[in-house]
Amino acid sequence: MAIYHCSVKVFSRRNGQSATAAAAYRAGEKLLDEQTGELHDYRKKGGVISATMILPSHAPAWASDRARLWNEVERSESRINSTVAREFEIALPHELSPDDRERLAHEFARELVERHGFAADVAIHAPPEFQRGGTGKVIDNQNHHAHILLSTRRLGPDGFTEKTREFDARSGGLGEVFGPALIEHWRERFAVLQNQFLKAAGVEQRVDHRSHQARGLATEPTRHLGPAAVGFERRTGLDSEKRMSEARAVRAADDRVQELDGAVRELVELDEQEAVIAAELVENQRYVAMDEAELSEAISHVHPMDIGSQVESSWEVYQAKRSVSELESKRDRVARQIESWEEEHRFTTWLNSKGIGGAKLDGLRTGLAQLESQITKAMRKVREAAEVAHERLWPEYNRRLTLFDELIELRKAKRERKAKQVEAAQSLEFTTIAIQRSLGVFGWADGGREWSACPRRLQTLIENYLSASGGGREALSVEIGRSAEVRELLAHQKRALDPAPAPERNRGPRLG
Repeated sequence: MAIYHCSVKVFSRRNGQSATAAAAYRAGEKLLDEQTGELHDYRKKGGVISATMILPSHAPAWASDRARLWNEVERSESRINSTVAREFEIALPHELSPDDRERLAHEFARELVERHGFAADVAIHAPPEFQRGGTGKVIDNQNHHAHILLSTRRLGPDGFTEKTREFDARSGGLGEVFGPALIEHWRERFAVLQNQFLKAAGVEQRVDHRSHQARGLATEPTRHLGPAAVGFERRTGLDSEKRMSEARAVRAADDRVQELDGAVRELVELDEQEAVIAAELVENQRYVAMDEAELSEAISHVHPMDIGSQVESSWEVYQAKRSVSELESKRDRVARQIESWEEEHRFTTWLNSKGIGGAKLDGLRTGLAQLESQITKAMRKVREAAEVAHERLWPEYNRRLTLFDELIELRKAKRERKAKQVEAAQSLEFTTIAIQRSLGVFGWADGGREWSACPRRLQTLIENYLSASGGGREALSVEIGRSAEVRELLAHQKRALDPAPAPERNRGPRLG
């Protein structure tokens, strides 16, 4: 019976894991971790049928060296809690031939690499052999499987570049292209590939990546029993004690799980909402506390690049356009070959135009037409890639654009508030001067130092203010607070009281 298994896990320094150790174990090789100096030697492990590097088409030549590649992976991560690798572990049907099992694993890995641009190290492991008691009899085991170890960064012509954030649930939330939904997409894709290989091999059984609950099945999903229990069931046709024990435990726990499930979901949703609100409050408080200069600096960093430019420079569109460019180069090369051949074989070309001979020329023209068709399809893929990139980039772009607009409004509000503070301070200063003038104190009486330093226009405004009624004074006070002329007159009065000293002139060296 064909079985399905496809699980994903990550390797993190937080848990004391390393990419070099994982690669060495899965490939059954000896690898030195150049970062720590630790030597990982698994050459005696056994059970490794093959270990193959599957890389992007533009990967550098050194990437095919397993030791070099995984050490570069470690060097590309600087944080002590970095996620250094990701792994897809897949079960390979025992109904397939060894070659077909290898082709299935490699094809799945190649699709992953072409879609996400990371490096893949595919290790196919044979089922382990277990001895039963002291009889020397090998227990039947059909656990053929493969480990697809992946870098967490894309591999470009010059080495590792950006993280594959699409696998991170925090990267966005537009359906099937992020986080858990993306992993579920690849689990489904592996089920489709596995069924294609089973059909090609003439095997009737099919697999399904969905859980029993998602498929509407009342039966409990199968659980991993281990080679001894599986061997017993295959020999006797009876359920093993381990299977029956597992079934009893599942039934006993199921009722309790159902009771708690709703409450857990509600708590998770509340926690997520609280975390989002808390993060927004912290971020908002940080921006509100900034002065205008700091806010302007923040705005310059927050302003997002135009979404169209982001799409054009995205990895998906770059790859698609690169394919178009390669095909166009091939087309131009074939077109030049046709032109050169027609120039050198004019008579044969003339005969060919009459439908006589010229098989080579016909072949070149057919190849040119095929390339034109391939270019059309590749251009369609560019458009599709642009749509995918736009969908992936839009959430972050929209978030930054919204934040940018909010910060612009915040800066505007801060400027308005500052202007009102300046107006209030100027109005207060003027009315204080007017009161001192009316009382004739602090140098504001006729002939006083302060009053004498006043420009004539400022003296007139003060006298007009003092002669106005209560309501008139209030209106004048508001107008004076906003007046740039009054601001300059007050500054002029201060300068007249305390003029800045003239700079000392440099007269040069004294002679004699």
